[in-house]
Amino acid sequence: MELLTGTMVSSIIINLGFMGFSLSRQMYLQDQQTNDVNQALRIVFEMVGADIRQAGEGFAEDPNFPSVVVTKDDDGNSEISIRRSVLSISLPVCRRVVSGTTEEVMVVDETGSIAGCDVIEKDNGWPDSLDSWRDYRTSNGSTVRAFIYDGVGNGEFFDYAGEKTFAEDGSTVTPSPDAVASASITTDRHRWENTYEANGSSRIYLIEERHYRLENNRLQLTLDNNPDDTSTIVGNLETFQIITHIQQDLSATSSQRYTCTVIPPQKSTDCNVTLPNDYVWSQIKFLEIKSKVLINDSSSFALETEQSQKVFPRNILNY
Repeated sequence: MELLTGTMVSSIIINLGFMGFSLSRQMYLQDQQTNDVNQALRIVFEMVGADIRQAGEGFAEDPNFPSVVVTKDDDGNSEISIRRSVLSISLPVCRRVVSGTTEEVMVVDETGSIAGCDVIEKDNGWPDSLDSWRDYRTSNGSTVRAFIYDGVGNGEFFDYAGEKTFAEDGSTVTPSPDAVASASITTDRHRWENTYEANGSSRIYLIEERHYRLENNRLQLTLDNNPDDTSTIVGNLETFQIITHIQQDLSATSSQRYTCTVIPPQKSTDCNVTLPNDYVWSQIKFLEIKSKVLINDSSSFALETEQSQKVFPRNILNY
């Protein structure tokens, strides 16, 4: 009887100890999963939010520039492109660029009357603005990505591959302090999608574009549309959505706001209602990042959490 009693008591103690160990292990795994979820969400909000705050850097003078572009993929998740200038100097379009052609872009024209197209040169014969661009291009490889913009919201990327300089009679010359009158940039025969007028509004920029998208439950970042420059930011994401809150009437007494899942809006379903006025970048009040994380550990349980964060871009201070 004493042996049987001892065995029973020992069994009870062992079972209680095992239950305590199992409970402690389960609590540890739950805490670990909660930390993993919070860490994943924090990475999303910190990285994407920081880029949104810097969107439009270098374009403060233009409320129409497409500094933020949001689209949706087939699963309803958002893709967002965030743009900022990497060189403070932009180049004017000094002669009309026609849609469908492959013509080079004249960016310095002493014979014309377009504002900003005059030759300004101090030392080596190269127009100073183009000289800065040439230095940037040669420092970053022989070809870099540039963006031409018409001043009213339309633009396109192209490969900026080189420069040409011309004497007053239009002949090609090597730059010298007395010879250069005009200059153009070469584009590897890019075929233009839009027409860009030489009216002082069309300009060319060197910009950085950071593109976020969800692929196989992983948030990926691609720089300058280069597939070879793609990195995974965080995994275990079920959804990634960007909701843009827009206020078109900026008067102090107005509180009417609209929400859009695609900007610039392309069709009526891109916003909660059809916008009463044309969309421009300066109307964004804030962007809301919403993301859902799912941590599924087969040995314990699945933990799913959805959170959102509001991010205020720099345009709020500029306009």
